[in-house]
Amino acid sequence: MQSAKRANIPVVVVTAALFVAIAAFVAFSTSRMMENEARTTVENVVKATVGRIDGLMASVESAVKNSSWIVAEHLSHPDYMFKITGELVQNNPFVVGSTIAFEPNYFPSKGYYYSAFSYRDGNGSIKRIQQGGEDFKYHGMDWYRIAKEAKSPSWCEPYFDKGGAEVMMCTYSLPLAGKDGKVYAVLTADVSLDDLTHQVAAIKPYADSYAVLLSQKGNPLVAAPDDAAALTDTVKIHGRANNGWTMDLICPLANILQGARTLVSRIILFSVVGLGLIFFVSWSFSTRLQRVTAANERLSNELSIARTIQSSVLNRRVPPCLGAVLRPAREVGGDFYDFKEKDGFLHFAIGDASGKGIPAALFAFLASAGFRLSADMGLPPDEAVRRINALLCKDNDTCMFVTMFVGRLELATGKLEYCNAGHPPIVVVRPDGSSEFLATKRHVATGVLDGYHYVLETAEFASGTRLLVYTDGVTEAERKDHVQYGDARLLAFASAHAKESPADLVGSLAEELVRFETGAEQSDDITALAVLVGGGTKT
Repeated sequence: MQSAKRANIPVVVVTAALFVAIAAFVAFSTSRMMENEARTTVENVVKATVGRIDGLMASVESAVKNSSWIVAEHLSHPDYMFKITGELVQNNPFVVGSTIAFEPNYFPSKGYYYSAFSYRDGNGSIKRIQQGGEDFKYHGMDWYRIAKEAKSPSWCEPYFDKGGAEVMMCTYSLPLAGKDGKVYAVLTADVSLDDLTHQVAAIKPYADSYAVLLSQKGNPLVAAPDDAAALTDTVKIHGRANNGWTMDLICPLANILQGARTLVSRIILFSVVGLGLIFFVSWSFSTRLQRVTAANERLSNELSIARTIQSSVLNRRVPPCLGAVLRPAREVGGDFYDFKEKDGFLHFAIGDASGKGIPAALFAFLASAGFRLSADMGLPPDEAVRRINALLCKDNDTCMFVTMFVGRLELATGKLEYCNAGHPPIVVVRPDGSSEFLATKRHVATGVLDGYHYVLETAEFASGTRLLVYTDGVTEAERKDHVQYGDARLLAFASAHAKESPADLVGSLAEELVRFETGAEQSDDITALAVLVGGGTKT
């Protein structure tokens, strides 16, 4: 019996050693796994926060730039400037104030200072005041002076609006220049950073973790807590927004690994239970991986279905006088084209929704549906664009928009009626092979300003003329060295292919862009539509 017990000692020792080795291995493996998962989690949080900052700034910049066209069209009515800044504040939830500040004596009737300022008060109402004067000499202030001297838009350093909204603010300034290149005014948007800084300060993926947000000049928007210096052995993830702001998320490694250490101690004390826990954790991890894999497969299938649906709604009954090509940059895209022949007219449209992926595709679908309804009713392009704008502006909390070119070609005469809503100008390819951009008023994109007045324009073309309509994915296609295809190459291409049928013309353009982008990833949707004047419409 004793010999048997002694014989069991080596087995016990070996088993104990095995359990200790397993515990040590589990301690090391679990610690590394949790640390890596923690890093991934923290990186995703930082990326999401930086993306939120970039989205906020981009939406404000887009809204301000789209409003600049309206300023230029209403310079003869200085009081109208209040309507522009008021609608900019009203239509953009992130913007709490906006001004159009003019050069000295720009409007003699208004005096030396004239700054049309609109802001949202504490009750949510839009107030309008003339802000300039001897007590507010804005021409020397940084937000005006820097933008004017640089002749380029810029974000100012964040500041605390003491005596006003009592929150952190940041101002975007866009200089407005005339045809002579001289700046005559600066258009601004004031953005409250209160919600953003509170959200960043509240980020705590683990106990005792904290976030730091710094401006471009290193000034703290969200500072580290007073006891941060006492923390050692931390995981630190860094992120940088497009405007130069930086974010650091710091998490103590001890808190991240707390669960792993508890698990290891239990394995040491209860080895058998510990082994069972290992199997349980392995099973849980495998199940989680299976769920993630299944979710990814579902998402891939849904994207594939979405692309099939988007492709199926495109008008594919293309007559000989038309040619069309659409090449999304992702599974689904935000570009669209459509056309319809009715009562001797060929209605056609092309559009480009802001953003990427499914949200842009849904917004483009709305615009396309609006065009199709307008074409069925035989409406002129300006009325069609007005209706589409009203449709897209309704409940547009994400501030998305669609640039569009809508045309109506009278087949018997070659007369074209058209309206351009923030879209690139079309290319006119004459029968003699010469090419030029069609002169057009570039109105505000649809979905930006509800009630905006769009103007109808007309032009007449000889039979045999080709009209090439496209989205900015064509001219902004990039090579690996970031050189873009550009306007000059497009005009040269159009002249070189002036005798091709519309279908061959857009097909050749697609092949040209593939060759141009060789080795580079397609960055934007590419869409083109060619119309042959006098080419007939019957398929």
